[in-house]
Order: sequence, then C-alpha cells, then structure tokens
Amino acid sequence: MMRGMAELQVLDRDAPLADILAALEADGGVIVRDLLSDDARRAIVDDLADDLEAFAPGSKSGMDLWETFHGRNTVRFCGLAARSRAFVDHALLNPVFTTVTDEVLRGAGADYWLNTGQVMAVGPGEPAQYLHRDENNWPEAVADGREITISCMFALSDFTVANGATAVVVGSQRRPSGLVRGIEASPDEIAYAEMPAGSGMIYSGKVIHGAGENTSDNFRYGMHVSFVTGWLRPEEASPLVVDRSMAAALPERARQLLGWGSYHTEGGGRTWLVDFEDASHLFD
Repeated sequence: MMRGMAELQVLDRDAPLADILAALEADGGVIVRDLLSDDARRAIVDDLADDLEAFAPGSKSGMDLWETFHGRNTVRFCGLAARSRAFVDHALLNPVFTTVTDEVLRGAGADYWLNTGQVMAVGPGEPAQYLHRDENNWPEAVADGREITISCMFALSDFTVANGATAVVVGSQRRPSGLVRGIEASPDEIAYAEMPAGSGMIYSGKVIHGAGENTSDNFRYGMHVSFVTGWLRPEEASPLVVDRSMAAALPERARQLLGWGSYHTEGGGRTWLVDFEDASHLFD
C-alpha cells in the first residue's frame, strides 16, 4: 500500500483547545494522543468483547451501496451506551472531544446529541472504503461554512497503514459542499491516521475520508463516536436501545446526548417534548 505524503497533526490530550481547533480547521482532522487512558480503553474493550465475537462481518441491509460501504469483512455494531458503561464515562462524555464539539457545533444550533457510537473492526483483506463525507447523511442541511456533525475515531488497537488506518484527504473540508461518494485522490493529498491504541482522530463532517485497506493478518479495532446538531435526526435511534430505566442510571448530560432530553432553540423553539415539557422531567 502506498503511504500518503500528507500528514495530520498529532497533539497531546492536554494541548490547548485553541491548538486542537487550529489543527482541525487547517487539515479537517487532528490526532489526539491518549484520548482514552489505558484503563478506560481496556474497560471498553472488555465490555464489548462478547459482541465483537457475536457479530458477523458485513452489512445486513441487503443494499449493494451499504454492503460495499460497510465492508464485507468488517464487524460493525452500535448501541454502545447500552453495552458499556465505560463507553458512556470515557467516550460519550470524553472531556476533550466534547469540549471540541461544544466549539464546533454550537455555531450550528443551541445544542447537539449523539449521532452514533459504533465499533468498526476492519478485517484482514478488507479493501479500502470509498471516500466520503459524513455530513452527506443529511444532504438537505449541508451548507458551506456550517458544521452539522463532528466525529472521533478512537483507536481501540494500534492503527497502521497496513491494517487500515483511516485515510483523510487533508484540507478537503474547505472544498465546496456537495455529495462525495467515491472519488479519486492523489497520494500527496492523503494522510493516514496512524496512531497508537488509546488515541483518537477528531475530524470534521466535511472532510473527505474513509477506512484504509487492511493488508495485514489482523483486525483493526476502531470505535467511531459522532455528534450531530440538535435540530437534526441522528443516524442511531439511541432511546430505542437505551431505555428509560437504563438512562435513569446515567449522568444527566449523558441522558441528554442519548435523546432523553429536549431541544430548545435560542429563538424559543422547543422540540422532542413530553406533554409539552422537557423530556428530562421524566427523571425528576
């Protein structure tokens, strides 16, 4: 596999927020070391180990587009907040990622919530995923100069070019908005998110990217967590998986991010209500 000539900036988790935001704005993605502590990463992996064994590779959609996109030898599953309290404490509520998200998404709306949290375990021999933009999940809401979603790819194992580290077309977030579903990019435009386990790549919903080809003999274990502005419907129906009794045991902010709270706009609009009251009152 040809190594990309471009590079992503790599920062420590205690780097100033301004430095992380500057790298994100310049390149469309930034690698943050030790975003998960060793203990936190191991706890998440332990919580999800049975599901990693139980889920078969490939898509269940029956649609060629999604089966190609998801990968025929890639294990994917969601509902991580229902499967792992460590996921909630250390990924959903990750202080670095959520602080960055506050800065990026509060310009598009009053608040945001979880779009999806999912395992992406890329198997040996899996071809490279076609390059795409995450914001294209909401084509009607896409606009130049406005971020509607932001993601983090957490490395649950080491990411290398050989095992399928995420390929990023550096700076492509500045290209005009529009559907990207498979494009050609020259090697000097592409950076691979090589990073040790516990790191995370935070990236724009506008940047063009995709999982790399896995030419190794081992799985590449990643965990994608993304947020979307509060006035859009998420990819994952979290309240259908994290039920009311389960949500009651979680911190208030985690409940809000999982859809157990309402959305209030600065202009006075209110949505996702229960009897015209904020859904958070279900837990009074």
